[in-house]
Amino acid sequence: MSAPITVRVAAIGIGIHAINHVLVLVSSPFSWNVGTVFHLIGAPLYAAILLPLLRGKNWARVTITVLLGAQFLGRFVVWVLFPSVHLALIGGWALSVVVFVLLWVPGSSRRYFRRAEAPAEAHERI
Repeated sequence: MSAPITVRVAAIGIGIHAINHVLVLVSSPFSWNVGTVFHLIGAPLYAAILLPLLRGKNWARVTITVLLGAQFLGRFVVWVLFPSVHLALIGGWALSVVVFVLLWVPGSSRRYFRRAEAPAEAHERI
C-alpha cells in the first residue's frame, strides 16, 4: 500500500530539514560546538527515517516527532544567540509544525500507520 499524500508531503518536509542540517554546516563559519554536532548527527538521522516512515513504521513517526520537538525547542536558544537568523528559524518552526500535523492529525495518516503495524501485532498474539 502506498503512503497517503499527507505522509508523502511530510516526508518531503523531513527531507528539507535534513538538507537544511547540511546547508547550515557548509554556509556558516565552521566551528565545533553543540550545534555542529547536532547538525552532523541530524542530517543522516532525518534522512534514515524517511524510508521507514514512508513504509508506515509507527516507530519512525514517533522518532521524527521527538527529533522535531527537540529541534523546535532548540531553535529558541538559536533565536536568542543569533538574531540575524530569525527568518530562517520561523521557517523551520513552520515546517516542523506542518510535518507534525501531517503525520498525526489527518485520519489517512493515522490509519496508514495503524494498518502498517496491525499485521505484526496480530502475529505476536498467535
